[in-house]
Amino acid sequence: MASESDDMVKKLLEDPKFISTLASKIYDRLKDEVVIKRLEENTEAIRNLQQGIMGLEEAVRQQGGSIKSLQETVKQHSEAIRGLQEAVKQQGEILREHSEAIKSLQETVKQHSEAIRGLQEAVKQQGEILREHSEAIKSLQETVKQHSEAIRGLQEAVKQQGEILREHSEAIKSLQETVKQHSEAIKGLQEAVKQLSNDIKEVSKLTIKLSTEIGSFTNRAGKGLEKTIMMVYKEALELHGIDPNKVKHGNIVDTLGIIDKGRIFEVDFYETNDYVYVFEIKNFADEGALEQMLVRKKLVPQLFNKPVKLFLVANYVDKKVKEELEKEGVTIISSMVVE
Repeated sequence: MASESDDMVKKLLEDPKFISTLASKIYDRLKDEVVIKRLEENTEAIRNLQQGIMGLEEAVRQQGGSIKSLQETVKQHSEAIRGLQEAVKQQGEILREHSEAIKSLQETVKQHSEAIRGLQEAVKQQGEILREHSEAIKSLQETVKQHSEAIRGLQEAVKQQGEILREHSEAIKSLQETVKQHSEAIKGLQEAVKQLSNDIKEVSKLTIKLSTEIGSFTNRAGKGLEKTIMMVYKEALELHGIDPNKVKHGNIVDTLGIIDKGRIFEVDFYETNDYVYVFEIKNFADEGALEQMLVRKKLVPQLFNKPVKLFLVANYVDKKVKEELEKEGVTIISSMVVE
């Protein structure tokens, strides 16, 4: 049954004539309803307009009074506007002045901006320097800490040295007394040396005479000549604490190979508990005497295991030889230095 109704509705909807007739009927009905509704609405609107017109007339009457008040207000406003126009004119002048000032300020601000950029760069650089300073300060603080410890150590050392200095002061006082005594003794020795100088002059004269007589001898003309020369300079040797009578002549052998192992050397010497005194005795001391003294300086301390004191005793000595020997620590006793 439902299917048949559906088919009938479908056929009616597909029939143009039916659709047209249906639309006409519906339109006429709708039109009548719309017109009536509009009339009702217009009637209501007219009533509302009438009430509004009555209210408007009342409002117009009220506005008449308001207009008078407004005219007075407008008059006041006109005066105020004229005042404002004058003020605006004055402000225009001020604004022009401000514009000039602003231009000047803008230029100044521009300069300030450049200065600020320069300052920012400088501050940046100073920041780097400050960081470097911070590192340096840390290092300095560590160094100062070390210095403080060192200073405390030095203060303690100075305190100890102060004690030592007080002890030294006492010792110096004692030494000063001893030096005073030595000064007195030296004065006596100076007098003796002065007398000795006179005696040496006399000895020099005798030596020159003796040298003339033995001039044809070789440098080592014999033991007797050496003994004679030693006795001529006896007083000079005694000033050095040497007794010429104790000097003996002998041979030493280089058993250690210091110069030439097994070689025999003739030596004039004498030995004490502290030293070995070695002498080279010449009529004329030349390069040969220098060589001999240097050999003995190397050899004797090793063989005797004692320090050595070297003496050259000669009537004449070559100046260069004398200077070289003195550099080697050799004591020179001679009457004449030959250029």
